[in-house]
Amino acid sequence: MRRPNLAFLCQPAGAALLVSFLLLAVGLVRWHGGRRPNFPLEHSNVAYSLATGAGYSNPFSVVSGPTAWVPPAVPLVDAGAIEFARALGIDERAPIVGINIFAALAAVFLTLRFSLPYWAPSSRAVFCAGFLGYSVLDPDFLVSSGPLTAAESALLLAGLAAASRNPGGWRPWAMVLGANALLAITHPGLELAGALASLVVGLPMALAGMRRPLALIRSTSFAAFAGLALGAGPWTIRNYIVFHQWIPAKSNGYFELVHSQDDSDTGVLTDAAIVGHPATNPRLLREYVRLGERNFLEPYRRRANEILRNDFGRYCMFCFNRFIDAVWFGKALTDIEMLSVRLQPSQAARLVGRRLILMCAGTPNFFWARRDVPASTELASLQAAGIDEPNAVLADWVRAQGIIRARMESLAATLTSFAWSGFPTLCSIAALMVGRRLTPRLVPATAAIYLVALIPNILITHDMNHQGNFMLLFAVLAAGAVEAIFRRAGGPASPVNLGR
Repeated sequence: MRRPNLAFLCQPAGAALLVSFLLLAVGLVRWHGGRRPNFPLEHSNVAYSLATGAGYSNPFSVVSGPTAWVPPAVPLVDAGAIEFARALGIDERAPIVGINIFAALAAVFLTLRFSLPYWAPSSRAVFCAGFLGYSVLDPDFLVSSGPLTAAESALLLAGLAAASRNPGGWRPWAMVLGANALLAITHPGLELAGALASLVVGLPMALAGMRRPLALIRSTSFAAFAGLALGAGPWTIRNYIVFHQWIPAKSNGYFELVHSQDDSDTGVLTDAAIVGHPATNPRLLREYVRLGERNFLEPYRRRANEILRNDFGRYCMFCFNRFIDAVWFGKALTDIEMLSVRLQPSQAARLVGRRLILMCAGTPNFFWARRDVPASTELASLQAAGIDEPNAVLADWVRAQGIIRARMESLAATLTSFAWSGFPTLCSIAALMVGRRLTPRLVPATAAIYLVALIPNILITHDMNHQGNFMLLFAVLAAGAVEAIFRRAGGPASPVNLGR
């Protein structure tokens, strides 16, 4: 019997097909097993508004008017997928899943074909395994924004690596321009990092071509800023026409800063922060609808300026906490648990008012949040709120606290948090410690892109869900550590470009 020829799987196209097939299989098994992925809320709501002819509006499931709450790439793509599904009469989720699987395939192919072509087979295999692993760790991968940002990040790295091998080539130029244009309307942090990385790679050529316009235009520096204008320009103009404000990325930066400062204890958001978001807070949602987005956000602009003036020390500490959460050990998000006792509406209202329980708009349920206080203190708070049967409610609080602690402190939660934060950092450090001439240049470049892309998260808001946008970079860093060790053991020792 002849052995199957697996050589195709060692090629970029074959490896990309295998990874994308495994991702689809795992996702569908989860889906049919009852674990339905969650669509990104604001993006999907705007997508449905676009698909129904209501325009770029309504990010919170109610009619609220025009919005710039989220960048336009994901809503536009999802809106097209929804309209396509309706035209064919199929499940609206199917085209979105198909787009994400294709994006994952493109991300793997571009990275293997252009960024890692000279790396050892074992390093390339680690990249594929790392990308697959991070995708599986994200339970919402099939419908999230992660695959699109992964494909765009792969296009950026591919363009930069190709440009370092062939300065002035039109294919690297086109990839850099396309990546920056797409990132500008998808992920502002990655666009900032992509523009700076493109500037660094293309600066020598740009300087040399200052007196030769064609050479200047062919540099990646020019491509990056042309891509930025191509992507963010129409979006910014639209926002100025609608809101009479220059909004090149998204409108809610001041809101997110205040939300992190006032609705968290450390500056790192968890599920308990639902009390301060219009997507889940009925009072804020009513204000958002009544005032419209621009007027709703105005008090948050003033509050943000007040924080920076009068509470700058606490703000800096929260920024430091967000940085540590992203690069060393992430905080688990699931710090709430649903109540299993029934409360009279008046009693529930009092508990919500005292923030002893949380209420989520759009559901009939209330939630306990994690509270590190003795049961006696909680009982006194319940009695002060006038609860008819405080002991029964306290028993449910004790049950919920046990579930929350077990969920947040479990080994699985610890390893998952570390995988999204400290593991990429350790991979970067390991690759750099091997030695300057042995470390692939792509490793420090990727690490720098990641750190720059984190800047908006660190300065404004952060939770572990944000890390899903960097899974492609994390997989490259893991492969880079293996490649550096391989070179130390006797592999190629003189990298001559970004891909080597």
